[in-house]
Amino acid sequence: MFKQIIIVISLVFFAFNQLDIVSACRCDSDCEDCNECTLDTCSRGCCSNVEIDCSDGNPCTVDSCSKETGCVHNDINCDDGDACTTDSCSKLSGCCNLPIPCDDNDACTTDSCLNSTGCSNLPISCDDGNACTTDSCSKKTGCCNLSISCDDDNACTTDSCSKEIGCIHSNIDCDDGDACTTDSCSKKTGCCNLPISCDDNDACTTDSCLNSTGCSNLQISCDDNDACTTDSCSKKTGCVHSNLVCDDGNACTTDGCSKETGCTHSNIDCDDDDACTTDSCSKKTGCSNLPICCDDNDACTTDSCLNSTGCSNLQISCDDNDACTTDSCLKKTGCSNVPISCDDGNACTFDGCSKETGCTNSSIDCDDANACTTDSCSKKTGCSNLPMSCDDNDACTTDSCLNSTGCSNLPISCDDNDACTTDSCSSSTGCCNSPISCDDGNACTVDGCSKETGCCNTPISCDDGDLCTNDSCSEKSGCCHTPISCDDGEDCTTDTCSPKLGCIHTYFTIPNPQPIDC
Repeated sequence: MFKQIIIVISLVFFAFNQLDIVSACRCDSDCEDCNECTLDTCSRGCCSNVEIDCSDGNPCTVDSCSKETGCVHNDINCDDGDACTTDSCSKLSGCCNLPIPCDDNDACTTDSCLNSTGCSNLPISCDDGNACTTDSCSKKTGCCNLSISCDDDNACTTDSCSKEIGCIHSNIDCDDGDACTTDSCSKKTGCCNLPISCDDNDACTTDSCLNSTGCSNLQISCDDNDACTTDSCSKKTGCVHSNLVCDDGNACTTDGCSKETGCTHSNIDCDDDDACTTDSCSKKTGCSNLPICCDDNDACTTDSCLNSTGCSNLQISCDDNDACTTDSCLKKTGCSNVPISCDDGNACTFDGCSKETGCTNSSIDCDDANACTTDSCSKKTGCSNLPMSCDDNDACTTDSCLNSTGCSNLPISCDDNDACTTDSCSSSTGCCNSPISCDDGNACTVDGCSKETGCCNTPISCDDGDLCTNDSCSEKSGCCHTPISCDDGEDCTTDTCSPKLGCIHTYFTIPNPQPIDC
């Protein structure tokens, strides 16, 4: 009940203050409006309250007026919100924002300036992505990438270096692929391959070692490659070889034995070294040598007999020393010299004849010195120079032909200078510029794309300009404006909220009937 009475009294007091009570004045003091921002005067019984001019003519101040204190000259804020400038103010020209230098004279840093934080001297990365180098940086010269040594002083490893993982020490393979050795490795000297022993103490075996399978004790062959012996073997003494008998009782043969084939019964040579006799042999009496006849009844030969070669029927020469005639000989009449024809029936040759060499059929030159034609020659029609096709059936190339070099199939550029597309080329259809997706799945950003830089995801502003709400953003649902609580827990105040001022706590007051003392 008490609280309700207080509220009623407050409302009455508020209404009383709203009344505009006008009274006549006698002096300037009667016109005092308790406002230091007005010039109060009384003229002819009427008050005049004119606002005063607080301008100080200084562009570096903001001029205003306070009812309590009068003119106020506050320094203006020349801060341009850019940490990369030095901010100052001149009474003549006003604000001045000059760029600051960020060079730290260090080759190991990247010097830049961020509007939000100012100079940035970030260390550069000298990591060359190669685990085989030691990476460092000199303030004067910048990055230095020196090769590391991977030698582990072990003769049993192969030392190498991988850009991805660094030093690699791989065990060497001492297996010499030889089953006849024992394989091992010494860190000092490396691989050692010692021979194994394969002796089985048997004179009838050949003890050996095969690189692929190891020891081999193969039965030896007692074949002495002499077909004139019978071959056998004793474990203690080895091979035994006994001789064969080869007489065939024929006067026309010489009996002997060949290591390759065994017994040989070679026909005796009844050749009397006279090619002009017929030589023969009888199994009982032996050799016979009778004279031969050499006449061949051919007018184109000269007939004779030489002891060394026998009958000689030499072709006589009908050559007239003219390669442009066909020279022949008839058995009955003798030599014949008939002119030859050199026409080869080929339009691609020049036909002629030389006494020295005969027919000449020289190929004509159909080359038109144009790399864009296919040059050929037809035996019937002669030269042909047909334009060639340079079409490679690839929509991703520009096809052309130069007379000097021939076909040219240069790749086309599918770059549309748009960072918002993926550029590619299909041999069948040509260029394809597919839009990229810039959606980052975040309701708190505005997703867009710039042709110059590509995807841009700009945070949205959730400020609703209302001081009576807490503004936030959810990646799933977006902006959220939650009303704040202005309850100060005080029974003597009225708690309200102004969108521009925020929480307001007004105390309940009882009007003072006494005059206001200014």
